[in-house]
Amino acid sequence: MSIELYIKNRLCDINSPESLGIRLKRQFINPAELSVKDAQMSYEITLPATPNNNEIFSHVNVEEVQGKFRIYEDARLYVDGILILDGKFRLSEITQDSYKGNLGVPAPLTAKDIFGETMMNQAGKWLIPFTGVDDITRYNTGGHDKSVYGEISPCIFPLVLYGLLPKDTNNKNITDEFKVTLDDSVLLDVKDIPPSVNCIHMLKQIFKNADYTLTGDALNDERINNLYVSYKNPEEFRMVWSASRMRIKGTWGNYMEDNINKKETQYDTLEKAGTNLMSINTDLFYSQNIKVSEREDPGDNISVEDSRVAKVVKMVVPEDGLYKLDFDVNLAIKSASLSTDRGPQIIPGTFGSPMYEVKVLRYTEGTFLPKQHFDNSFYQNNLNQKEGQSGSKYPKPHEVTFIDPKQNLNMICGFSWGGESSSYSTYKNPTVTDGVQHNPIAISGGESWSHHLAENAVKERFYSAVKSTGYIYEDGTEASLFKVELENAPATKTARSTGTATGHISQIVWLNAGERIALVSTSTYEKSNRGWNNHSIEFDLSLTPFSPYRSWLTVDKNGSSKPGIPMNWNDPASFDEGNLNLTNFLPNGIKINDWIDNFCKAHNLKLIHKGDINFELRIKGNEIVQSLDNIIDIDRYANIRQHRNESLKLPYMYELGFTIDTNEEGYYRTMKNKIDENTGRETDEKLTNSGNSGGGQYYTGSNETNKITQTSTFSYNWYRRLLDRKGEFIIEVPIISEYEAWDGDYAEMLKKRYYDKAQRFWYKSGIFNIETIKHRNVQVALVSNEYNDTYKMILDYENKLDSIMKNFFFLLDNSNDYTIIDCILSAEEYRNLNKSLIRFNGDLYNVAEIDGYDPLGKNQATLKLIRKIT
Repeated sequence: MSIELYIKNRLCDINSPESLGIRLKRQFINPAELSVKDAQMSYEITLPATPNNNEIFSHVNVEEVQGKFRIYEDARLYVDGILILDGKFRLSEITQDSYKGNLGVPAPLTAKDIFGETMMNQAGKWLIPFTGVDDITRYNTGGHDKSVYGEISPCIFPLVLYGLLPKDTNNKNITDEFKVTLDDSVLLDVKDIPPSVNCIHMLKQIFKNADYTLTGDALNDERINNLYVSYKNPEEFRMVWSASRMRIKGTWGNYMEDNINKKETQYDTLEKAGTNLMSINTDLFYSQNIKVSEREDPGDNISVEDSRVAKVVKMVVPEDGLYKLDFDVNLAIKSASLSTDRGPQIIPGTFGSPMYEVKVLRYTEGTFLPKQHFDNSFYQNNLNQKEGQSGSKYPKPHEVTFIDPKQNLNMICGFSWGGESSSYSTYKNPTVTDGVQHNPIAISGGESWSHHLAENAVKERFYSAVKSTGYIYEDGTEASLFKVELENAPATKTARSTGTATGHISQIVWLNAGERIALVSTSTYEKSNRGWNNHSIEFDLSLTPFSPYRSWLTVDKNGSSKPGIPMNWNDPASFDEGNLNLTNFLPNGIKINDWIDNFCKAHNLKLIHKGDINFELRIKGNEIVQSLDNIIDIDRYANIRQHRNESLKLPYMYELGFTIDTNEEGYYRTMKNKIDENTGRETDEKLTNSGNSGGGQYYTGSNETNKITQTSTFSYNWYRRLLDRKGEFIIEVPIISEYEAWDGDYAEMLKKRYYDKAQRFWYKSGIFNIETIKHRNVQVALVSNEYNDTYKMILDYENKLDSIMKNFFFLLDNSNDYTIIDCILSAEEYRNLNKSLIRFNGDLYNVAEIDGYDPLGKNQATLKLIRKIT
């Protein structure tokens, strides 16, 4: 019999196989630890200090050599050419004549080795095509890309109560039944149905993003690969939905003769302090006379609604980022007039003396847009200069005027026409030689000139780029200010004729998620006669997602692009336009490796590194040998020592359960009421720890006094029944909220969402048609704790058929014990122990452990056997 030991891919010298003294130990099953494994190690071995071995060990037996004791990778042991151990050699003792150490199989690479401190929502991109509400239905009804994901969708959008069912409470009688009734008062939004990702698709993507592959039998088990997990993040955490191009086109006029109410009723006036100048303003997106003719909005970010006093256009920025903004306006003056006793009178519109601005503004949802005045000033507050001051700087004729945040914090861009009279001197560009005032306007991309002031400083900076050849002095020389190089951008320009004025601007601007867009007409208000110049506006406004990285802009703090670093309008977009990044919906407060460990623990799985770039996710119970293909027949050996039996030393009980928040509505409603000792009747007080926790206990019958408790970090999942308009049960949906939401102040509790509760699992069980999201029809997913197909599964740990406990956990009772025998095995048999059954005395056994295996076959090894597990 030959024994060969290779270290560092070199054959080691040995005095003789006997002198090597190799004994090996492997453990496959430990019933007391809920585990199935294959751990292998050796006893201490001795190698002679030959020249060859000295070279293999880098002459560490020389005194001066440092770092003597180390682990040597790539140690392999062959017996008669059969590889029986592939691992490492740990050097533990060095003498002049020998090297002593242990052979062992190293701990395999783990998820922590790969992902370290990386959080779940930092796992790289996981993009799926998604543009808006219609895609919710698509993923819920199997319309996903089956060439990538097969028959199981990467995510679903289930109806889940992460708080109260969102409702319009105006003029409603609030009852317990009303709270759970699906009627026309329901006001669901996309944020109320965040995606629930498929666990296996998610894990495969996470490993793929780290340049690893994930395989294994768990991926083929329908009870595992159909699992979805709930959304979890802090309530204030922003859900990052898909960003898509949006465009709105329409008309407005302050006097529309074909309207029933001809004069615009939504306006405000503002007098500029210290002057006689007054402006009259209307936000077209909150006006009576707006007519929307075209709308491009796959992401459902624009809505048009009729209120009692106006048409309300809500144009909401979907995500933080740089957007390409294109804005076209055609303004026409009209000759019709209207005399009224109250409010402004409509007077024939003219150009020249009156001034007109049409502006795109931004403001935060829930705040009011400030009253507007004219912004196209060439002095303070746009520049730190005053009229008549020498050395003043101006845009070139009809080029863009950059608006300082101190002038208007809400500014994005727009146009200015008119104002040639002396009353508007601060709005007249002295470099204009044709006598006709008009130019585009846009927020400066630099800091405010006032940012350093001790008082009344504006610290806010807005990030923007509009192509500009730069400002000049009044004599025409270059002023080295606001020169913005934006190659290939469409021309930003304005024009004016006798009866019309036009403008186009192309801008790249940073916008924040949730900001609302306003479109404002500001024009001269003739104070003496309450005159509002008759004019109409045709507009076309689009926002196209461009980049999530503000660093793309090269505009410096002074508002000019950095010299020699031009921006290019035609650069490829880096925004995930038309896609949803599911990674953004993964938990932000848990590391990837912790989530994987918890997932494996919850379902009794194990993750194994199979070398190179492959990991396997395995069901532990599947590794208990069941096949009769490999049987080692011990009965045919004559050298078997008398067997003996030992107790498995099982705990008296296994207790499996979920993380339970006893304040959750689902748990609270299943708690039993205390019984009054005097009356025998139920009270309103709840009995502590009496709710349905989804946990279970397994008694082994053992006489031991210990128990093993395993608590999943995931929660049990409870459900709430919803009613139709007739008050009859229609569906039940998961409820993830505290009971305070259902018993507290209804108006206040409607605002709360409990997205931060522990995640829980479910299976897709159906779809439900609901017409609630911005009056759009959508099919939401219904989910269940039960899976019923080829195999069955109930997502609890109760000791009953089809539970997680019964499906996936390896539990023995006291009817079994260890059968221990001493015998000699061949190298081939030793190598195959992890996939073999043992026949002894005519019965079949699983191998729990082998100890003291001698590859030379001269000493007996001890086998611990358990009668075949079924």
